[in-house]
Amino acid sequence: MDQQKKHWIESFAKVGYIAKGVVYFLVGILTAMAALGLGGEKASNSDAFMQVKELPGGGFLLSLLAVGLVGYSLWRFTQAIKDTEHKGTNAKGTGKRIAYAFSGLLYASLAFLAFKIGTGNGGGSVGSSKEQTLVAELLEKPFGKWLAIAIGLMTIGNGIYQITKGVTASFMKDVSGLPRDKFDVLKKAGQAGYISRGVVFGIIGFLFVRAAWLQRPKVAEGTEGAFSFLQTSPFGNILLAVVAIGLMGYGIFMFVQAKYSDISID
Repeated sequence: MDQQKKHWIESFAKVGYIAKGVVYFLVGILTAMAALGLGGEKASNSDAFMQVKELPGGGFLLSLLAVGLVGYSLWRFTQAIKDTEHKGTNAKGTGKRIAYAFSGLLYASLAFLAFKIGTGNGGGSVGSSKEQTLVAELLEKPFGKWLAIAIGLMTIGNGIYQITKGVTASFMKDVSGLPRDKFDVLKKAGQAGYISRGVVFGIIGFLFVRAAWLQRPKVAEGTEGAFSFLQTSPFGNILLAVVAIGLMGYGIFMFVQAKYSDISID
């Protein structure tokens, strides 16, 4: 790969981290405000995009955000195909690279959603979430129930992995050159973010497994459903506020990664 292409991909990756950080920060702050009774609402990604659209020049801002998310998607595909982190081709390495590719697809779809909302062609209410649609489609197939349960368990596993990264702060190896006076604060923001993200993934996975086991697709939920699950638990508003603030921390750490990550392509 020539140097110009490398430069473009590395630039897209940094812009992508910023766009991802904006999304998480918006979802977090809107949900925290709702939990604390300060307005706002339990927010999904589409809700966050709708908030951006309501700003002056919102359509243009969403277009920029969509470009950034495309950049992040491109970086994930590059990690999967070029093996930029040298994961290798053994079972563990291949699994990690497949996860990168899946993340690339996810953020590509998020970029498409941002573009649709920005151009006025999306964001309306829908009858079912993508999780509900996926469970319903799987349940119609042979062994679909067990495949859906497997997907839910993998989502729970990803949640546990995110929590482990947060507790051990292993994510700090991905950044270098942080200012000493800001190191501890940014580390804590990242820890809160990864743990909160893991909690949300874990709940989404649990709801997915429950929907598949009961063969009731309508009980599958995404991020907003995970927030509702937290809110209806004991001390629900407090738990929801803590997790939402943690997601804001994750957004902040994505900005840190944009600036300090060693993004390179061999």
